[in-house]
Amino acid sequence: MNTLNSDYKIILLLTVSMLSACSSQATKHDNDMTLEKSNPPQLWSFHKSLSISVDVCALKGYSALKSLEFSGVVQNGNYSYGNFNENRAAVKCVEISNGSLVYLAVAGPERDVVEKLRNEIAWKY
Repeated sequence: MNTLNSDYKIILLLTVSMLSACSSQATKHDNDMTLEKSNPPQLWSFHKSLSISVDVCALKGYSALKSLEFSGVVQNGNYSYGNFNENRAAVKCVEISNGSLVYLAVAGPERDVVEKLRNEIAWKY
């Protein structure tokens, strides 16, 4: 049992040392490029049960992104995604017993912009 505890201590120390090595603010590489640590993106989401078919739900998601002038909008089955400046949105529709469920998420660097885009897409439903 003592050996087992010792092994866990070693694993814990190795894990902590690896994680602490990854926490620096800037990293130099051989080509002298410096990578700055950036803030994590904001993520806002929304979901709602709808009394429409999953196909209609998916079409509404695709249409919402297009009408809000997202670029590179792609629809893959019941899933659509696109970009708006530095932001990315995804809309997924799934079939449920009495209609469909829409789930959408928007991610980007600025809280207010991400929240507004999420609200704009949600209002289309």
